[in-house]
Amino acid sequence: MALGAVVAAHVGLLAWVSATLDRTVERTVEAPAIVAMLLRNEPETAAPITPVARAVPAPAAVVAAPQAAQPPARSKLAPPRLKAPRSSVAPAPGAPGAPDVPATPSPSRDAARSPEPTAPAVAAAPSPAAPATNAPATPKSVAHVDCDIPKPDYPDISKRRSESGTAIVRFVVGLSGHIETAQLQKSSGYPRLDDAALSAVHAGACQPYRENGEAVRAAYSESFVFGLTE
Repeated sequence: MALGAVVAAHVGLLAWVSATLDRTVERTVEAPAIVAMLLRNEPETAAPITPVARAVPAPAAVVAAPQAAQPPARSKLAPPRLKAPRSSVAPAPGAPGAPDVPATPSPSRDAARSPEPTAPAVAAAPSPAAPATNAPATPKSVAHVDCDIPKPDYPDISKRRSESGTAIVRFVVGLSGHIETAQLQKSSGYPRLDDAALSAVHAGACQPYRENGEAVRAAYSESFVFGLTE
């Protein structure tokens, strides 16, 4: 609607100008006043365009503000100089620690004296040698002993399975004639037969073995034959 009014105004002006050309010079003087009115209307439309271009340089002034932050950097260098003298004062408290060092050698002298009471402990060492004299003498291997050993039982299961063999049992006769130990010297090949031979030895009784009129421990080996012919 505004454009239509402007166009209509221009058309009216053109019509009015053409009409005034036929009039006298005195009337033409009024034309500039009317032309001035037209010029006033034209800049009003162009006025809103100009302020937009001038608003751009305004933010440039804000850039100068961060430059003022540089001087505080110098103030940070000053505090480290104050910390340096404090470090020099730190070694001073170390002096009281020095007198503690001479106090340590005193217990070391007492430690050197402590090994003196250990001397009587050495004297007790030969005491375990005494029971060695009470230990029984090693049994003497002999070819014959006076013993009454029963015949071993032949297990029935061994007979059914046809188990046979010879078991040798070595035993030791003590000073009183008691059979001290008995162990299997040679196996018959069957555990049942070996156990029967050992049981027979433990059930036996012997006379002390004497040598030069004195009883000595004697070791003897007895053979037990297990055969199906029995």
